[in-house]
Amino acid sequence: MSEHYIGKDMIHYGSGIVLDPDEAFSAIARSARKNIRKAEKEGFVIRRRSGTAEELNRLRSIWYYPDDPNFPSRLTGDDVLYLAFLGDELVGGMVLIPVGSHYFLNNLTASEEGKKRQLQGYLLWHAVNDLQGSGYRYIDIGSSYRVNLQRFFTKWSSFHYPVIFHPPELKPCVQFQPFSRLPDIENTEPDLAVMSALCQGRPYTVLPTVDYAREVAQACGLAWSEDYIPAQTEWIQVIDLTGLYPIQFGALLVGLEIEPEMLWSRFGCYDHFKTEYILRCLSLPDWDIGAVRSGREANYRVYLGYMENEDVEIKIADGWVEGFRFACDGSEYLARRFAEFGVETRREDGYLILPCHQELTEQDIEYVYAVYRGYLNLCSEWQPTGVRGSIKLTGS
Repeated sequence: MSEHYIGKDMIHYGSGIVLDPDEAFSAIARSARKNIRKAEKEGFVIRRRSGTAEELNRLRSIWYYPDDPNFPSRLTGDDVLYLAFLGDELVGGMVLIPVGSHYFLNNLTASEEGKKRQLQGYLLWHAVNDLQGSGYRYIDIGSSYRVNLQRFFTKWSSFHYPVIFHPPELKPCVQFQPFSRLPDIENTEPDLAVMSALCQGRPYTVLPTVDYAREVAQACGLAWSEDYIPAQTEWIQVIDLTGLYPIQFGALLVGLEIEPEMLWSRFGCYDHFKTEYILRCLSLPDWDIGAVRSGREANYRVYLGYMENEDVEIKIADGWVEGFRFACDGSEYLARRFAEFGVETRREDGYLILPCHQELTEQDIEYVYAVYRGYLNLCSEWQPTGVRGSIKLTGS
């Protein structure tokens, strides 16, 4: 058995508190509001300090694990340190580190005396009041896989977000191609009218793969474009059906019809059985292009709901949705992180592109966003200490 179990490989839920006292007070748990009123009577004096080595060492001395390698040894000018006193005695403190337009709760601690007097929550509440109008939007309180600490985070939060830190052993497959399982076509017959409607009445040729579609167009000496969906145009279009539908095979040359005999004798790429399979798949219910378009647009809105409040530049989709595009700092590292979690990405014109096809579920997109939130959460880089602490499975 491994000496130290390290989980954090499933979606968990982090907590944040907005830097608006009125909004925050109405959103936090009733017990948290009660603890604020109690702590206000205890006589705490909370001071914002610069974070000298001496001040950090004093705070480290009451941290749950003074040798914690993750405890900061120095602060930058943008970091925030609060120290709390009862008389001349240091009884607690908090370190906040800016991440984009919010603060991350890096450390929050109190002595036993401070804990009895509800100091830790009161430090958070002090920061909400002190930092309102600072230009930062909220404090990311974080998440914990210790039940009692997670309860504490949750009751002091005004909103929650999904987060995952470590790649799971069995990863979801979030890729640009919609295919994930074999469709049931046993009771479906090919309907040429469906293909004609997809191609908007233009002539077409079915090919086994998009590579063969490109080769045939090239060999014919045709001017052609590679597009996501068929359109009314003078150009010959190469359409990769596996990028459009949840199907294993298939591509189209739209605007050009080549007879099967010619496709076989000249180009050697006619496959009768794959052609029948493709036609039967495209004749399935709810595979029409309108349903595909609306499904992609719906998933784009799910992405947008998660990402529009983050420190990213979003390229708004105009027309057909082929992916969700955004730009942010650290995109190279973020692309590698997505790959570790089973999420395919592309990069183009400075944007990171995420899959946004109709077969993705809301849970898939939540997972993708949770990977992004794990990138923002500084705990994803923390070294394990092996200190388990206590778990309380009952109570609140």
